[in-house]
Amino acid sequence: MNLVLSYEDIVKKFNFDLVNKLRKHGSEIKYLSLWVPDESFERSFESLLESVKAANVKSLVLNVRKKYLSMDEYQNLIKAFPKIVINKKEDFFVIFVKDLEVLDFKKKIQDQVSEKQQTIVDYSYGGSSEIKENKKVRDFFINFLDKNKQNDFSISPRALSFLIKIQNEKVNLHYDNSFNFISLNIDSQDKYLQGCIAFFNKVFHNHKLSYIAKNGISDFLIGINNKCKVTINGILLPFNFGKEVFFVNQICQIIYTKFNKNETVNKKNSWIKKTKKEKELLCKNVLNKFLKDKNEEDGSISFNYIEKDINKLPVRIYVSTSSEFDPQKKPDLLRRFEKFIKKEIDESLQVFHDEKKDLSKIRRL
Repeated sequence: MNLVLSYEDIVKKFNFDLVNKLRKHGSEIKYLSLWVPDESFERSFESLLESVKAANVKSLVLNVRKKYLSMDEYQNLIKAFPKIVINKKEDFFVIFVKDLEVLDFKKKIQDQVSEKQQTIVDYSYGGSSEIKENKKVRDFFINFLDKNKQNDFSISPRALSFLIKIQNEKVNLHYDNSFNFISLNIDSQDKYLQGCIAFFNKVFHNHKLSYIAKNGISDFLIGINNKCKVTINGILLPFNFGKEVFFVNQICQIIYTKFNKNETVNKKNSWIKKTKKEKELLCKNVLNKFLKDKNEEDGSISFNYIEKDINKLPVRIYVSTSSEFDPQKKPDLLRRFEKFIKKEIDESLQVFHDEKKDLSKIRRL
């Protein structure tokens, strides 16, 4: 098989599939199934050659716009692959690989990985050591603090407390005998951090600690995003909202470790006891209620099935969205539905998106 490709087109398709497909992106095209693009065109090109050769492609013609291939990379490519021919055009290069069989890829995968000399990043859930600063969010925290200075939640003598230490900061978590959250208190001169903690207190006052343990950071990010209208493509991560929100993310992780198993949710027992059909019917009814109460577009989201988690509990709810639904709005829709179904049925439920295949036999020919 002989192949003609546009490098720009296959890069765009790879990036689109990476965002819009949960798994197996690119695998429907056999000759691209092993290819992973790289910032270095030489490494990307070598990966592409390996992929198409594995699919029994005999020759390749690749059109590459000049923005992807600098003159230095052009010279290096000629040295690295002396058997290829490159024609220069006005806006692009045309690379001819006449016989892929003569190319010998001797390097092992682990050798190629080690050669990349990747930067090691100190990563924890939700971010990395290089935390971004978000001015819009920080301004919101300052304004919130100025307008809510008198909103200190009273702490009774019977209240319980738990000391949380993060870096050089000390945070006191106050809660009652029923594990209802009262407030976080922090002794800090950082006004941004004070505003962030004050907003957290307002969002979660009187919530169960077990709820905060499971849903705290997710609800907090949604709350901030609703107030600030921050433009973030894809998944909302604490990392993208600044160091103050990432600090709260660390608090939520500690709350999860300490309080996640401190109480048993009674609703869970009734959920477990229901039959499969009863569970499915309940999920469908709650979904219809969500679409109606939240003024969502009919058919924007549909129930698929229920699956057990690693603990053999039927808590994974799989849904799908219509093909016409805006992909960038999908994560927010799923988060809001998960929050809704947790409140209506059980806090242990988790919502997963299931890619729905086209059932038309004609279109799949």
